[in-house]
Amino acid sequence: MSVNYDTLAPEYVNYRVADIRIDAAIRRHIVPGEKVLNVGAGQGSYEPEDCDVTAIEPSREMIARRASTKVEALQGSAESLPFHDNSFDTSLAVLTIHHWKDIQKGLNELKRVTRGKVIILTWNGDFGDFWLPDYLPEIASIDVGLFPPVSQLSEWLGPKTNAEVLEIPYDCTDGFMCAYWRRPEMYLIPEARQAISTFSRIGDASRGLNSLLKDINSGHWHNQYESLLEKASLDCGYRLVIYEKSVA
Repeated sequence: MSVNYDTLAPEYVNYRVADIRIDAAIRRHIVPGEKVLNVGAGQGSYEPEDCDVTAIEPSREMIARRASTKVEALQGSAESLPFHDNSFDTSLAVLTIHHWKDIQKGLNELKRVTRGKVIILTWNGDFGDFWLPDYLPEIASIDVGLFPPVSQLSEWLGPKTNAEVLEIPYDCTDGFMCAYWRRPEMYLIPEARQAISTFSRIGDASRGLNSLLKDINSGHWHNQYESLLEKASLDCGYRLVIYEKSVA
């Protein structure tokens, strides 16, 4: 099932707020003043304010809800970027490649228009100690089918590709799939789920969510996952993948 981001856009404003720690991890790879392209840009999260940013986003509704008026935001797709070769110092793709129709083609386009780094935030196919698939096992099968592993991304991007573990803080403000790993009650809020694209693909999740509600109310969830309550951050499989283009 495809995801209609025009429909999801309203809840992204409230539940997909850029997390300052994730932003800091991304910013370590961006030099102030650079020309930056943000592909699959959504409503503009993680766009560096001290750079000259251009955004590409397929959803008109996402573009319309952008807070920033300084960024040129164009409707378009990763697979066909309307820019000349080497137009940007750095390109960003933050939790977006799993929505592209042709990931390899999109990555080739990012490499083509970028003279420096391509920075990708993605998921590596292993939830680690993240527990929601215990209640909704279809989540794992859906996401594994959508996200290519880092090894595949490295093969497509080239030899100058490195990956960094990005642990998710317990109070992450960006409500993507694993953001609420220590706050299970958040997955019971319909608006929070609407800001997580995978829920648009799984259909009726009521059985698993009712089981989660029961376990929260009975205290079983807290007993079962007590060890997580002591952690400040968790490796749920998210990775920052950085490709640095060779200088001719």
